[in-house]
Amino acid sequence: MPVSNLKKELLDCIENTNDEELLSLMKEDFVFYGNVKDADIADNLNEKQVLELRALSEEDETKDTMTLDEFKQATQQWRTK
Repeated sequence: MPVSNLKKELLDCIENTNDEELLSLMKEDFVFYGNVKDADIADNLNEKQVLELRALSEEDETKDTMTLDEFKQATQQWRTK
């Protein structure tokens, strides 16, 4: 996709939202990545944090999942019939 089209799409998204939190997050990303060439979001993490992040990324993605029946049973008290 040409850069000009991408810019237009981003501008449309920005103009069509009033979500202040989303706009703030976008601004933070633009400022961070615009000011720091070849920056990595993990640059400011200490060794322990990097190891924890690596372990989480390698963890089985279904580790803490439950079946629909288990979910229904666990949330039964909050659901109405």
